[in-house]
Amino acid sequence: MKKKLIGDILVYFIAPIVLCSLIKGQNKIYSIIIITMIGIGYSIIVRYSQYRLNISAIIFLSIYTIIQSPKISLNDNYYIYVYDIYCLILTSIFLIITNLLDKNIFKLFYIDALKILNYTNNQILNTIKRNNLYREFYKITSILNIHILTMILVKTHAAISLGKVGYLTSYNMEVFISVIFILAEIIIGISIIKKIKPILDGRNLKNMKFIKSDTRVINFEKYRNLNK
Repeated sequence: MKKKLIGDILVYFIAPIVLCSLIKGQNKIYSIIIITMIGIGYSIIVRYSQYRLNISAIIFLSIYTIIQSPKISLNDNYYIYVYDIYCLILTSIFLIITNLLDKNIFKLFYIDALKILNYTNNQILNTIKRNNLYREFYKITSILNIHILTMILVKTHAAISLGKVGYLTSYNMEVFISVIFILAEIIIGISIIKKIKPILDGRNLKNMKFIKSDTRVINFEKYRNLNK
């Protein structure tokens, strides 16, 4: 089951980020095509071989590909830099709105990841409730949002004050800020893993009181068995 999770992470998250980072300029269209083909191909394979779809991961891949697509026509690095600022602003707004709607993205990714490991929605949501993970999810979201807002301020200052010639002088500061925030986000992620590990070893799940829930990883095998 862990192979399924690793496969999803590689295809839907790591592959698009790495490809778009390595391929620049007009050649980026090739990375977009490759990402799209890999994503569609992988989704079809898991749909018919494993009878499931990771909806959250597919949405991430789609949004990331759409965001990267306009960069194909941007030949000037300065305009790409400015475009990235707008993308960060939209990302920050998206995080705020999802929190207000009680659709925390880290909670959704957490649920989908454990669904791949064959845990039911009831079991997963009870691990969240028993370990008070809602607070951890909102904490890591808040840190991520502060991270993004800080980057927006630094990049905006560089783009406006330093201009087209000197905007890259803030690069070292941007890297330093990102490293600090990423370390904080990793620490919270590790604390979440430590909290849920004793429960997800399988020994404590059967004693849980179940609650109703929804799903974003569609398991077609369940419906297939019902029709037999």
